Amino acid sequence: MQETGAFDHYARLVRRLLDVPVGLVSLVEPERQVFHGASGLPPEVDAARETPLTHSFCQYVVADAAPLVVEDARRDDRLRSNLAIRDLGVVAYAGWPLRDASGEVVGSLCAIDTEPRSWTEDEVATLADLAAACTAELVAHSNRDRTMAALRSAEQLGERSRVLLNLSTGLGSTETLADVVTAVARVSTRHLGCERAGIWLRPADRVVGHLGRPPATADERSTETLHFQEDADSSWLSAATFAVLPLDESNPLGTALLTGRGVYYGDRATQNGEHPHLANPHQLGEARAFVPLRAGDVDYGAMALVWPGTRSFSDEDRVTIAAMASYTAQALQRATLHQERLDVALTLQQALLPRLPTPATLDLAGRYLPAAARAQVGGDWYDAVLMPSGATQLMIGDASGHDISAAARMGELRSMLRMAALSAEEHPAEALALLDDALLSLDVDTVASAVLGRLEPPAAPGGAHRLVWSNAGHPPPVVLDPSGRACLLDRGDPDLLLGVDPAQSRQEQEVLLEPGSVLLLVTDGLVERRDTCLSVGLARLREAAQQAAGRPLDDLLDHLLTVLVPEVPEDDIAVLAVRVRP
Repeated sequence: MQETGAFDHYARLVRRLLDVPVGLVSLVEPERQVFHGASGLPPEVDAARETPLTHSFCQYVVADAAPLVVEDARRDDRLRSNLAIRDLGVVAYAGWPLRDASGEVVGSLCAIDTEPRSWTEDEVATLADLAAACTAELVAHSNRDRTMAALRSAEQLGERSRVLLNLSTGLGSTETLADVVTAVARVSTRHLGCERAGIWLRPADRVVGHLGRPPATADERSTETLHFQEDADSSWLSAATFAVLPLDESNPLGTALLTGRGVYYGDRATQNGEHPHLANPHQLGEARAFVPLRAGDVDYGAMALVWPGTRSFSDEDRVTIAAMASYTAQALQRATLHQERLDVALTLQQALLPRLPTPATLDLAGRYLPAAARAQVGGDWYDAVLMPSGATQLMIGDASGHDISAAARMGELRSMLRMAALSAEEHPAEALALLDDALLSLDVDTVASAVLGRLEPPAAPGGAHRLVWSNAGHPPPVVLDPSGRACLLDRGDPDLLLGVDPAQSRQEQEVLLEPGSVLLLVTDGLVERRDTCLSVGLARLREAAQQAAGRPLDDLLDHLLTVLVPEVPEDDIAVLAVRVRP
Protein backbone atom coordinates (compact mmCIF):
# COMPACT_ATOMS: atom_id res chain seq x y z
CA MET A 1 0.00 0.00 0.00
CA GLN A 2 1.21 3.53 -0.73
CA GLU A 3 1.88 5.91 2.12
CA THR A 4 -1.35 7.51 3.30
CA GLY A 5 -0.29 10.91 4.65
CA ALA A 6 -0.92 12.94 1.50
CA PHE A 7 -4.18 11.12 0.77
CA ASP A 8 -5.45 11.53 4.33
CA HIS A 9 -5.09 15.24 3.61
CA TYR A 10 -7.52 15.01 0.68
CA ALA A 11 -9.97 13.02 2.82
CA ARG A 12 -9.82 15.73 5.48
CA LEU A 13 -10.37 18.42 2.84
CA VAL A 14 -13.48 16.58 1.64
CA ARG A 15 -14.85 16.47 5.19
CA ARG A 16 -14.10 20.11 5.85
CA LEU A 17 -15.16 21.67 2.55
CA LEU A 18 -18.29 19.55 2.06
CA ASP A 19 -19.12 19.33 5.79
CA VAL A 20 -19.61 15.56 5.84
CA PRO A 21 -18.82 12.98 8.54
CA VAL A 22 -16.56 10.86 6.33
CA GLY A 23 -14.16 11.55 3.46
CA LEU A 24 -12.32 8.74 1.63
CA VAL A 25 -9.68 8.17 -1.03
CA SER A 26 -10.67 4.66 -2.09
CA LEU A 27 -8.86 2.45 -4.63
CA VAL A 28 -10.89 -0.53 -5.87
CA GLU A 29 -9.26 -3.93 -6.34
CA PRO A 30 -10.88 -7.16 -7.64
CA GLU A 31 -12.12 -8.29 -4.23
CA ARG A 32 -11.82 -5.28 -1.95
CA GLN A 33 -11.56 -1.50 -1.70
CA VAL A 34 -8.51 -0.03 0.02
CA PHE A 35 -8.62 3.37 1.72
CA HIS A 36 -5.40 5.18 0.86
CA GLY A 37 -6.85 8.25 2.54
CA ALA A 38 -9.53 8.34 5.21
CA SER A 39 -11.04 10.79 7.67
CA GLY A 40 -13.98 10.09 9.96
CA LEU A 41 -14.10 6.28 9.74
CA PRO A 42 -15.01 4.21 12.82
CA PRO A 43 -11.80 3.14 14.62
CA GLU A 44 -12.06 -0.52 13.67
CA VAL A 45 -12.53 0.27 9.97
CA ASP A 46 -9.84 2.98 10.05
CA ALA A 47 -7.39 0.45 11.50
CA ALA A 48 -8.07 -2.04 8.69
CA ARG A 49 -8.17 0.61 5.94
CA GLU A 50 -10.17 -1.71 3.67
CA THR A 51 -13.56 -3.37 3.19
CA PRO A 52 -14.86 -6.12 0.89
CA LEU A 53 -16.76 -5.01 -2.18
CA THR A 54 -19.98 -6.01 -0.45
CA HIS A 55 -19.48 -2.76 1.51
CA SER A 56 -18.38 -0.58 -1.42
CA PHE A 57 -20.17 2.17 -3.34
CA CYS A 58 -16.86 3.21 -4.91
CA GLN A 59 -16.83 0.06 -7.06
CA TYR A 60 -19.65 1.56 -9.13
CA VAL A 61 -17.65 4.75 -9.78
CA VAL A 62 -14.88 2.52 -11.18
CA ALA A 63 -17.26 0.25 -13.10
CA ASP A 64 -19.08 3.19 -14.70
CA ALA A 65 -15.94 5.36 -15.03
CA ALA A 66 -18.23 8.20 -13.99
CA PRO A 67 -19.24 10.15 -10.86
CA LEU A 68 -21.86 8.68 -8.55
CA VAL A 69 -24.00 11.14 -6.55
CA VAL A 70 -26.79 9.66 -4.40
CA GLU A 71 -29.07 11.50 -1.99
CA ASP A 72 -30.33 8.38 -0.17
CA ALA A 73 -28.78 4.99 -1.01
CA ARG A 74 -31.66 3.18 0.69
CA ARG A 75 -33.90 4.33 -2.15
CA ASP A 76 -31.47 3.48 -4.95
CA ASP A 77 -32.21 0.20 -6.76
CA ARG A 78 -28.55 -0.66 -7.25
CA LEU A 79 -27.32 0.37 -3.79
CA ARG A 80 -30.14 -0.47 -1.36
CA SER A 81 -28.78 -3.99 -0.69
CA ASN A 82 -25.18 -2.87 -0.21
CA LEU A 83 -23.95 -3.82 3.27
CA ALA A 84 -22.26 -0.43 3.71
CA ILE A 85 -25.73 0.94 4.55
CA ARG A 86 -26.34 -1.54 7.35
CA ASP A 87 -22.84 -1.98 8.74
CA LEU A 88 -21.24 1.41 8.13
CA GLY A 89 -24.25 3.73 8.21
CA VAL A 90 -23.71 5.06 4.66
CA VAL A 91 -26.80 6.90 3.43
CA ALA A 92 -25.79 9.82 1.18
CA TYR A 93 -22.81 9.37 -1.14
CA ALA A 94 -20.91 11.50 -3.65
CA GLY A 95 -17.93 9.92 -5.41
CA TRP A 96 -15.69 11.28 -8.15
CA PRO A 97 -13.38 9.09 -10.30
CA LEU A 98 -9.65 8.85 -9.57
CA ARG A 99 -7.43 7.85 -12.49
CA ASP A 100 -3.98 6.31 -12.83
CA ALA A 101 -1.21 7.45 -15.18
CA SER A 102 -2.87 5.70 -18.15
CA GLY A 103 -6.18 7.49 -17.56
CA GLU A 104 -7.98 4.40 -16.27
CA VAL A 105 -10.41 4.91 -13.37
CA VAL A 106 -9.01 3.04 -10.36
CA GLY A 107 -10.93 4.49 -7.44
CA SER A 108 -13.01 7.30 -6.04
CA LEU A 109 -12.65 10.41 -3.93
CA CYS A 110 -15.89 10.33 -2.00
CA ALA A 111 -17.94 12.20 0.56
CA ILE A 112 -20.25 10.19 2.83
CA ASP A 113 -23.12 11.31 5.03
CA THR A 114 -25.10 9.20 7.48
CA GLU A 115 -28.30 11.07 6.67
CA PRO A 116 -30.08 11.85 3.39
CA ARG A 117 -28.47 14.81 1.66
CA SER A 118 -29.20 16.84 -1.42
CA TRP A 119 -25.77 17.58 -2.89
CA THR A 120 -25.41 21.10 -4.29
CA GLU A 121 -23.70 21.94 -7.59
CA ASP A 122 -20.96 23.79 -5.67
CA GLU A 123 -20.31 20.75 -3.48
CA VAL A 124 -20.04 18.44 -6.48
CA ALA A 125 -17.75 20.97 -8.25
CA THR A 126 -15.52 21.16 -5.15
CA LEU A 127 -15.33 17.35 -5.06
CA ALA A 128 -14.36 17.31 -8.75
CA ASP A 129 -11.58 19.87 -8.16
CA LEU A 130 -10.22 17.90 -5.22
CA ALA A 131 -10.39 14.66 -7.24
CA ALA A 132 -8.33 16.24 -10.04
CA ALA A 133 -5.63 17.27 -7.57
CA CYS A 134 -5.80 13.88 -5.83
CA THR A 135 -5.42 12.10 -9.18
CA ALA A 136 -2.26 14.08 -9.91
CA GLU A 137 -0.94 13.20 -6.45
CA LEU A 138 -1.84 9.53 -6.99
CA VAL A 139 0.03 9.42 -10.29
CA ALA A 140 3.06 11.13 -8.76
CA HIS A 141 3.14 8.70 -5.82
CA SER A 142 2.69 5.76 -8.16
CA ASN A 143 5.59 6.88 -10.34
CA ARG A 144 7.81 7.41 -7.34
CA ASP A 145 6.83 4.07 -5.79
CA ARG A 146 7.53 2.25 -9.04
CA THR A 147 10.93 3.91 -9.30
CA MET A 148 11.81 3.08 -5.71
CA ALA A 149 10.71 -0.54 -6.14
CA ALA A 150 12.74 -0.87 -9.31
CA LEU A 151 15.85 0.47 -7.59
CA ARG A 152 15.47 -2.04 -4.77
CA SER A 153 14.89 -4.98 -7.10
CA ALA A 154 18.18 -4.81 -9.02
CA GLU A 155 21.63 -3.33 -8.71
CA GLN A 156 22.33 -2.76 -12.41
CA LEU A 157 19.59 -0.31 -13.30
CA GLY A 158 22.17 2.26 -14.42
CA GLU A 159 22.03 5.98 -14.85
CA ARG A 160 18.42 6.16 -16.05
CA SER A 161 17.01 4.94 -12.75
CA ARG A 162 19.21 7.31 -10.78
CA VAL A 163 18.11 10.24 -12.90
CA LEU A 164 14.43 9.38 -12.64
CA LEU A 165 14.63 8.74 -8.92
CA ASN A 166 16.24 12.12 -8.33
CA LEU A 167 13.75 13.85 -10.62
CA SER A 168 10.79 12.12 -8.96
CA THR A 169 12.09 13.14 -5.55
CA GLY A 170 12.77 16.70 -6.69
CA LEU A 171 9.36 17.09 -8.30
CA GLY A 172 7.51 15.50 -5.41
CA SER A 173 7.40 18.72 -3.39
CA THR A 174 6.90 21.19 -6.25
CA GLU A 175 3.86 23.46 -6.22
CA THR A 176 4.64 26.22 -8.72
CA LEU A 177 6.07 26.54 -12.21
CA ALA A 178 9.26 27.99 -10.76
CA ASP A 179 9.59 24.93 -8.51
CA VAL A 180 9.24 22.59 -11.49
CA VAL A 181 11.79 24.47 -13.61
CA THR A 182 14.26 24.52 -10.74
CA ALA A 183 13.90 20.78 -10.08
CA VAL A 184 14.29 19.88 -13.77
CA ALA A 185 17.33 22.13 -14.19
CA ARG A 186 18.98 20.78 -11.04
CA VAL A 187 18.57 17.12 -12.02
CA SER A 188 19.51 17.76 -15.66
CA THR A 189 22.74 19.56 -14.84
CA ARG A 190 23.76 17.27 -11.98
CA HIS A 191 22.80 13.84 -13.32
CA LEU A 192 22.59 14.20 -17.09
CA GLY A 193 25.54 16.55 -17.53
CA CYS A 194 23.41 19.22 -19.24
CA GLU A 195 24.58 22.80 -19.56
CA ARG A 196 21.04 24.20 -19.60
CA ALA A 197 17.48 22.95 -19.17
CA GLY A 198 14.36 24.94 -19.96
CA ILE A 199 10.59 24.57 -20.13
CA TRP A 200 8.27 26.26 -22.61
CA LEU A 201 4.59 26.43 -21.74
CA ARG A 202 1.78 26.43 -24.26
CA PRO A 203 -0.76 29.13 -23.35
CA ALA A 204 -2.36 29.30 -26.83
CA ASP A 205 -0.74 29.51 -30.28
CA ARG A 206 2.72 30.05 -28.88
CA VAL A 207 5.09 28.71 -26.25
CA VAL A 208 6.54 30.82 -23.44
CA GLY A 209 9.99 29.91 -22.14
CA HIS A 210 11.43 29.61 -18.64
CA LEU A 211 15.15 28.92 -18.42
CA GLY A 212 16.89 26.99 -15.67
CA ARG A 213 20.36 28.45 -15.24
CA PRO A 214 23.38 26.15 -14.77
CA PRO A 215 25.10 25.73 -11.37
CA ALA A 216 27.30 28.60 -10.23
CA THR A 217 30.30 26.27 -9.86
CA ALA A 218 31.06 22.63 -10.43
CA ASP A 219 30.64 21.96 -6.72
CA GLU A 220 27.59 24.15 -6.13
CA ARG A 221 24.75 22.51 -8.01
CA SER A 222 22.15 25.15 -7.29
CA THR A 223 19.93 26.73 -9.91
CA GLU A 224 17.92 29.87 -10.37
CA THR A 225 14.91 30.44 -12.57
CA LEU A 226 14.81 33.28 -15.09
CA HIS A 227 12.45 34.51 -17.73
CA PHE A 228 14.23 35.08 -21.03
CA GLN A 229 15.63 38.53 -21.71
CA GLU A 230 15.59 40.30 -25.05
CA ASP A 231 19.33 40.27 -25.57
CA ALA A 232 21.64 37.91 -27.39
CA ASP A 233 23.75 36.95 -24.39
CA SER A 234 20.87 35.30 -22.58
CA SER A 235 19.57 33.30 -25.55
CA TRP A 236 20.86 29.82 -26.20
CA LEU A 237 18.94 29.17 -29.42
CA SER A 238 18.99 32.47 -31.26
CA ALA A 239 20.08 36.09 -31.06
CA ALA A 240 16.39 37.04 -30.90
CA THR A 241 14.31 36.82 -27.77
CA PHE A 242 13.01 33.36 -26.97
CA ALA A 243 10.58 34.35 -24.25
CA VAL A 244 7.93 33.52 -26.87
CA LEU A 245 8.23 31.01 -29.73
CA PRO A 246 5.69 30.38 -32.49
CA LEU A 247 3.89 27.07 -32.20
CA ASP A 248 4.92 25.76 -35.60
CA GLU A 249 7.72 23.80 -37.23
CA SER A 250 9.96 26.84 -37.60
CA ASN A 251 11.70 25.78 -34.38
CA PRO A 252 12.41 22.40 -32.74
CA LEU A 253 10.23 23.12 -29.69
CA GLY A 254 7.22 23.83 -31.88
CA THR A 255 7.98 20.72 -33.92
CA ALA A 256 8.12 18.53 -30.80
CA LEU A 257 4.80 19.91 -29.59
CA LEU A 258 3.00 19.57 -32.92
CA THR A 259 4.24 16.05 -33.66
CA GLY A 260 4.13 14.76 -30.09
CA ARG A 261 7.64 13.27 -30.52
CA GLY A 262 11.08 14.21 -29.26
CA VAL A 263 13.49 16.08 -31.54
CA TYR A 264 17.19 15.26 -31.01
CA TYR A 265 20.34 16.88 -32.42
CA GLY A 266 23.83 15.51 -31.78
CA ASP A 267 25.30 18.99 -32.31
CA ARG A 268 24.07 22.50 -32.91
CA ALA A 269 25.27 22.50 -36.54
CA THR A 270 22.68 19.84 -37.35
CA GLN A 271 19.95 21.90 -35.70
CA ASN A 272 21.04 25.06 -37.47
CA GLY A 273 21.12 23.22 -40.78
CA GLU A 274 17.40 22.55 -40.42
CA HIS A 275 16.68 25.97 -38.89
CA PRO A 276 19.26 28.43 -40.27
CA HIS A 277 17.58 31.42 -38.61
CA LEU A 278 18.54 29.98 -35.20
CA ALA A 279 22.28 30.15 -35.87
CA ASN A 280 24.13 32.91 -34.03
CA PRO A 281 27.49 33.41 -32.27
CA HIS A 282 25.94 33.30 -28.81
CA GLN A 283 24.49 29.81 -28.95
CA LEU A 284 25.41 27.64 -25.99
CA GLY A 285 26.32 23.96 -26.01
CA GLU A 286 26.23 21.35 -28.73
CA ALA A 287 23.87 18.37 -28.36
CA ARG A 288 20.26 19.18 -27.60
CA ALA A 289 16.92 17.45 -27.10
CA PHE A 290 13.40 18.88 -27.34
CA VAL A 291 10.54 16.77 -25.97
CA PRO A 292 6.81 17.46 -25.55
CA LEU A 293 5.26 17.66 -22.09
CA ARG A 294 1.90 15.92 -22.07
CA ALA A 295 -0.22 14.69 -19.15
CA GLY A 296 -3.54 13.02 -19.88
CA ASP A 297 -5.08 14.81 -22.83
CA VAL A 298 -3.35 18.14 -22.19
CA ASP A 299 -0.20 19.43 -23.92
CA TYR A 300 1.47 21.68 -21.36
CA GLY A 301 4.48 22.61 -23.48
CA ALA A 302 7.94 21.27 -24.25
CA MET A 303 11.26 20.75 -22.48
CA ALA A 304 14.66 21.62 -23.91
CA LEU A 305 17.95 20.06 -22.74
CA VAL A 306 21.38 21.28 -23.94
CA TRP A 307 24.72 19.52 -23.38
CA PRO A 308 28.12 21.26 -23.62
CA GLY A 309 29.53 18.67 -26.06
CA THR A 310 28.36 16.55 -28.96
CA ARG A 311 26.73 13.16 -28.32
CA SER A 312 24.87 10.34 -29.97
CA PHE A 313 21.48 9.70 -28.40
CA SER A 314 21.04 6.01 -27.66
CA ASP A 315 17.71 4.28 -27.17
CA GLU A 316 18.43 4.33 -23.43
CA ASP A 317 18.97 8.12 -23.58
CA ARG A 318 15.68 8.64 -25.38
CA VAL A 319 13.75 6.46 -22.96
CA THR A 320 15.27 8.35 -20.03
CA ILE A 321 14.44 11.75 -21.51
CA ALA A 322 10.90 10.64 -22.41
CA ALA A 323 10.38 9.46 -18.82
CA MET A 324 11.73 12.77 -17.55
CA ALA A 325 9.22 14.56 -19.76
CA SER A 326 6.38 12.43 -18.39
CA TYR A 327 7.33 13.18 -14.78
CA THR A 328 7.73 16.87 -15.58
CA ALA A 329 4.36 17.08 -17.33
CA GLN A 330 2.65 15.55 -14.30
CA ALA A 331 4.38 18.08 -12.06
CA LEU A 332 3.19 20.88 -14.34
CA GLN A 333 -0.33 19.47 -14.11
CA ARG A 334 -0.17 19.59 -10.31
CA ALA A 335 1.30 23.11 -10.40
CA THR A 336 -1.49 24.23 -12.73
CA LEU A 337 -4.16 22.77 -10.46
CA HIS A 338 -2.47 24.35 -7.46
CA GLN A 339 -2.39 27.74 -9.13
CA GLU A 340 -6.03 27.44 -10.18
CA ARG A 341 -7.03 26.76 -6.56
CA LEU A 342 -4.97 29.72 -5.40
CA ASP A 343 -6.64 31.90 -8.05
CA VAL A 344 -10.05 30.79 -6.80
CA ALA A 345 -8.98 31.49 -3.24
CA LEU A 346 -7.66 34.94 -4.18
CA THR A 347 -10.92 35.74 -5.94
CA LEU A 348 -12.80 34.71 -2.80
CA GLN A 349 -10.51 36.77 -0.59
CA GLN A 350 -10.81 39.86 -2.79
CA ALA A 351 -14.59 39.46 -2.96
CA LEU A 352 -14.74 39.40 0.83
CA LEU A 353 -12.81 42.64 1.24
CA PRO A 354 -15.24 45.41 2.23
CA ARG A 355 -16.12 48.62 0.46
CA LEU A 356 -15.40 51.15 3.18
CA PRO A 357 -18.06 53.77 3.92
CA THR A 358 -17.51 57.54 3.71
CA PRO A 359 -18.73 59.12 6.95
CA ALA A 360 -19.02 62.90 6.92
CA THR A 361 -16.35 63.44 9.60
CA LEU A 362 -13.99 60.51 8.98
CA ASP A 363 -11.49 59.25 6.43
CA LEU A 364 -10.98 55.45 6.20
CA ALA A 365 -8.44 53.25 4.42
CA GLY A 366 -7.63 49.54 4.66
CA ARG A 367 -5.07 47.03 3.46
CA TYR A 368 -4.95 43.23 3.20
CA LEU A 369 -1.68 41.40 2.49
CA PRO A 370 -1.51 37.58 2.19
CA ALA A 371 1.31 35.52 3.65
CA ALA A 372 3.98 34.65 1.08
CA ALA A 373 4.08 30.96 2.05
CA ARG A 374 0.45 30.49 1.00
CA ALA A 375 0.65 33.10 -1.76
CA GLN A 376 -2.99 34.09 -1.56
CA VAL A 377 -5.40 33.63 1.34
CA GLY A 378 -6.03 33.59 5.07
CA GLY A 379 -8.48 34.41 7.82
CA ASP A 380 -7.66 38.09 8.52
CA TRP A 381 -10.26 40.76 7.80
CA TYR A 382 -11.24 44.36 8.45
CA ASP A 383 -14.59 46.07 8.08
CA ALA A 384 -16.43 49.32 8.74
CA VAL A 385 -20.16 49.98 8.70
CA LEU A 386 -21.97 53.32 8.90
CA MET A 387 -24.91 52.82 11.25
CA PRO A 388 -28.35 54.50 10.98
CA SER A 389 -27.52 56.53 14.11
CA GLY A 390 -24.54 58.14 12.33
CA ALA A 391 -21.95 56.19 14.34
CA THR A 392 -19.36 54.09 12.53
CA GLN A 393 -18.74 50.50 13.58
CA LEU A 394 -15.07 49.50 13.10
CA MET A 395 -14.05 45.85 13.02
CA ILE A 396 -10.89 43.83 12.58
CA GLY A 397 -10.32 40.15 13.20
CA ASP A 398 -8.30 37.03 12.57
CA ALA A 399 -10.01 33.64 12.12
CA SER A 400 -7.89 30.56 12.79
CA GLY A 401 -6.41 28.80 9.75
CA HIS A 402 -4.54 29.78 6.61
CA ASP A 403 -6.37 28.34 3.63
CA ILE A 404 -9.50 28.75 1.57
CA SER A 405 -11.54 27.31 4.46
CA ALA A 406 -10.19 30.01 6.76
CA ALA A 407 -11.16 32.63 4.19
CA ALA A 408 -14.67 31.20 4.02
CA ARG A 409 -14.98 31.16 7.82
CA MET A 410 -13.67 34.71 7.89
CA GLY A 411 -16.46 35.80 5.56
CA GLU A 412 -19.00 34.05 7.74
CA LEU A 413 -17.64 35.68 10.89
CA ARG A 414 -17.58 39.12 9.30
CA SER A 415 -21.21 38.85 8.26
CA MET A 416 -22.27 37.56 11.67
CA LEU A 417 -20.39 40.35 13.43
CA ARG A 418 -22.12 42.95 11.24
CA MET A 419 -25.49 41.58 12.29
CA ALA A 420 -24.45 41.46 15.96
CA ALA A 421 -23.18 45.05 15.77
CA LEU A 422 -26.48 46.15 14.30
CA SER A 423 -28.43 44.35 17.05
CA ALA A 424 -26.33 45.83 19.85
CA GLU A 425 -25.22 49.04 18.19
CA GLU A 426 -24.32 51.01 21.31
CA HIS A 427 -22.46 48.24 23.12
CA PRO A 428 -19.52 46.54 21.30
CA ALA A 429 -18.99 44.09 24.19
CA GLU A 430 -22.60 42.96 23.93
CA ALA A 431 -22.23 42.54 20.16
CA LEU A 432 -19.17 40.32 20.62
CA ALA A 433 -21.06 38.30 23.21
CA LEU A 434 -23.92 37.85 20.74
CA LEU A 435 -21.42 36.63 18.15
CA ASP A 436 -19.98 34.17 20.67
CA ASP A 437 -23.45 32.80 21.38
CA ALA A 438 -24.17 32.51 17.65
CA LEU A 439 -20.97 30.55 17.04
CA LEU A 440 -22.06 28.05 19.66
CA SER A 441 -25.71 27.87 18.56
CA LEU A 442 -24.88 27.46 14.88
CA ASP A 443 -22.04 25.01 15.61
CA VAL A 444 -19.47 27.13 13.78
CA ASP A 445 -16.19 25.42 14.61
CA THR A 446 -13.69 28.26 14.65
CA VAL A 447 -11.68 30.45 16.99
CA ALA A 448 -11.00 34.09 16.22
CA SER A 449 -9.65 37.28 17.70
CA ALA A 450 -11.34 40.60 17.01
CA VAL A 451 -11.72 44.23 18.00
CA LEU A 452 -15.09 45.91 17.61
CA GLY A 453 -15.29 49.67 18.09
CA ARG A 454 -18.08 52.23 17.84
CA LEU A 455 -16.93 55.69 16.80
CA GLU A 456 -19.59 58.28 17.56
CA PRO A 457 -19.69 61.66 15.80
CA PRO A 458 -19.20 64.75 18.01
CA ALA A 459 -22.11 66.44 19.72
CA ALA A 460 -21.04 69.72 18.14
CA PRO A 461 -19.06 70.45 14.95
CA GLY A 462 -15.30 70.31 15.51
CA GLY A 463 -15.66 68.33 18.76
CA ALA A 464 -14.03 65.06 19.76
CA HIS A 465 -15.32 61.67 18.61
CA ARG A 466 -16.10 59.11 21.30
CA LEU A 467 -14.63 55.64 20.69
CA VAL A 468 -16.10 52.71 22.62
CA TRP A 469 -14.44 49.38 21.94
CA SER A 470 -14.15 45.78 23.11
CA ASN A 471 -11.15 43.53 22.48
CA ALA A 472 -11.52 39.74 22.09
CA GLY A 473 -7.94 38.48 22.35
CA HIS A 474 -6.63 40.80 19.62
CA PRO A 475 -3.62 43.16 19.40
CA PRO A 476 -4.63 46.54 20.89
CA PRO A 477 -5.56 49.52 18.70
CA VAL A 478 -3.07 52.36 18.23
CA VAL A 479 -3.97 56.07 18.27
CA LEU A 480 -1.91 58.84 16.70
CA ASP A 481 -2.93 62.08 18.42
CA PRO A 482 -2.98 65.39 16.48
CA SER A 483 0.60 66.11 17.57
CA GLY A 484 1.83 62.85 15.99
CA ARG A 485 2.42 60.91 19.22
CA ALA A 486 1.34 57.24 19.12
CA CYS A 487 -0.08 55.32 22.06
CA LEU A 488 -1.61 51.88 22.57
CA LEU A 489 -5.20 51.43 23.71
CA ASP A 490 -4.28 48.51 25.95
CA ARG A 491 -6.01 49.30 29.22
CA GLY A 492 -5.82 45.92 30.87
CA ASP A 493 -5.65 42.48 29.30
CA PRO A 494 -7.91 41.75 26.32
CA ASP A 495 -10.93 39.50 26.80
CA LEU A 496 -11.08 35.86 25.73
CA LEU A 497 -10.96 34.86 22.06
CA LEU A 498 -14.24 34.33 20.23
CA GLY A 499 -15.40 30.73 19.98
CA VAL A 500 -13.85 29.58 23.28
CA ASP A 501 -16.32 30.22 26.12
CA PRO A 502 -19.49 32.26 25.46
CA ALA A 503 -20.18 32.39 29.22
CA GLN A 504 -17.21 34.67 29.84
CA SER A 505 -18.12 38.33 30.29
CA ARG A 506 -16.73 40.99 27.95
CA GLN A 507 -15.56 44.49 28.82
CA GLU A 508 -15.75 47.86 27.09
CA GLN A 509 -13.38 50.78 27.12
CA GLU A 510 -13.73 54.28 25.76
CA VAL A 511 -11.58 57.20 24.73
CA LEU A 512 -12.07 60.59 23.05
CA LEU A 513 -10.39 61.14 19.70
CA GLU A 514 -9.64 64.76 18.95
CA PRO A 515 -9.89 66.12 15.39
CA GLY A 516 -6.73 65.14 13.47
CA SER A 517 -6.31 61.88 15.42
CA VAL A 518 -5.72 58.58 13.58
CA LEU A 519 -6.93 55.19 14.84
CA LEU A 520 -5.08 52.07 13.65
CA LEU A 521 -6.53 48.56 13.92
CA VAL A 522 -4.10 45.79 12.89
CA THR A 523 -3.88 41.99 12.92
CA ASP A 524 -0.97 40.16 14.52
CA GLY A 525 0.73 39.48 11.17
CA LEU A 526 1.91 43.10 11.18
CA VAL A 527 3.42 43.08 14.67
CA GLU A 528 4.31 39.49 15.62
CA ARG A 529 7.47 37.66 14.56
CA ARG A 530 8.77 34.25 15.50
CA ASP A 531 11.91 35.68 17.03
CA THR A 532 10.35 38.57 19.00
CA CYS A 533 7.50 39.05 21.43
CA LEU A 534 4.31 41.02 20.73
CA SER A 535 5.37 43.99 22.86
CA VAL A 536 8.42 44.56 20.66
CA GLY A 537 6.27 44.44 17.53
CA LEU A 538 3.79 46.92 19.00
CA ALA A 539 6.65 49.27 19.89
CA ARG A 540 7.84 49.09 16.28
CA LEU A 541 4.32 49.84 15.10
CA ARG A 542 4.13 52.94 17.29
CA GLU A 543 7.49 54.17 16.03
CA ALA A 544 6.60 53.57 12.37
CA ALA A 545 3.23 55.29 12.82
CA GLN A 546 4.89 58.34 14.38
CA GLN A 547 7.32 58.53 11.44
CA ALA A 548 4.38 58.85 9.04
CA ALA A 549 2.16 61.08 11.20
CA GLY A 550 0.43 63.75 9.14
CA ARG A 551 0.58 61.84 5.86
CA PRO A 552 -2.59 60.86 3.95
CA LEU A 553 -3.98 57.56 5.17
CA ASP A 554 -2.96 55.62 2.05
CA ASP A 555 0.62 56.89 2.39
CA LEU A 556 0.58 56.07 6.11
CA LEU A 557 -0.49 52.48 5.42
CA ASP A 558 2.07 52.08 2.64
CA HIS A 559 4.75 53.27 5.06
CA LEU A 560 3.68 50.81 7.76
CA LEU A 561 3.72 47.86 5.36
CA THR A 562 7.08 48.89 3.92
CA VAL A 563 8.76 49.32 7.30
CA LEU A 564 7.17 46.50 9.29
CA VAL A 565 6.54 43.68 6.83
CA PRO A 566 9.47 41.37 6.00
CA GLU A 567 10.33 40.58 2.39
CA VAL A 568 8.65 37.19 2.85
CA PRO A 569 5.59 37.80 5.07
CA GLU A 570 5.15 35.07 7.67
CA ASP A 571 1.44 35.65 8.23
CA ASP A 572 -1.57 37.36 6.71
CA ILE A 573 -1.95 41.05 7.50
CA ALA A 574 -4.99 43.31 7.73
CA VAL A 575 -4.89 47.00 8.68
CA LEU A 576 -7.70 49.54 9.07
CA ALA A 577 -6.91 53.25 9.50
CA VAL A 578 -9.42 55.94 10.51
CA ARG A 579 -8.66 59.68 10.63
CA VAL A 580 -10.92 62.13 12.45
CA ARG A 581 -11.10 65.08 10.12
CA PRO A 582 -9.84 68.37 11.61
